[in-house]
Amino acid sequence: MKSVKVDDVFEIVQTLRPAEIKETKKTRRVIKEGGRVLLYSGSNGTKVYIVRTDKICPGDFKVVLQPEGRKEFAPTHVRLFFDLYLKRISDETQARSVFLAFERINQGGDINEVLDDVRGINFSMELDPSDVTVFYGSLLMAEQDWNYGKRGCKESKLDPPREFLMRFIRWIAQSEYGDIDRIITTAVRNKPAPKKYGVPLFEIWEG
Repeated sequence: MKSVKVDDVFEIVQTLRPAEIKETKKTRRVIKEGGRVLLYSGSNGTKVYIVRTDKICPGDFKVVLQPEGRKEFAPTHVRLFFDLYLKRISDETQARSVFLAFERINQGGDINEVLDDVRGINFSMELDPSDVTVFYGSLLMAEQDWNYGKRGCKESKLDPPREFLMRFIRWIAQSEYGDIDRIITTAVRNKPAPKKYGVPLFEIWEG
């Protein structure tokens, strides 16, 4: 199977039909969403799409999950964080493999190889199976890089911009029971995770 990395998502998005946008000096409003493409079918039948929206910046996209037999929806960072937290408190040892999967992708690893390694890791409490979580999470990372990187129209203090998301993932990986309230509150207020979570988990767990 062809190697796929976070940056490859941008090329896929650019092949999609642009959204229809109404723009003013202060806002961009999506009149009609652009093209969509199926990127992954999960181990439980959940389909993962990207849909071009051009909402935040030109070329912006959203991630869409369609569980088998259920209505589709766009997962948020909060869903990702809560799911990872459930996995962690269900089985901390197995959850490490999922958290390290994100580190591998963040450092330029092949997404398909990473998915092969986490597919089949199950937890007693989770919102989505591990392969779906890791795949759509990697798309959320790509979305941050697009909008807040050199291709986008926003600025980030982190390089690469997806580090904003990764620091929350590392925070969850090292959290104590009950920390999820502070993590989610920080995220929904669009505030960054503490700087100490800038250290890759490889250095903490495998150093």
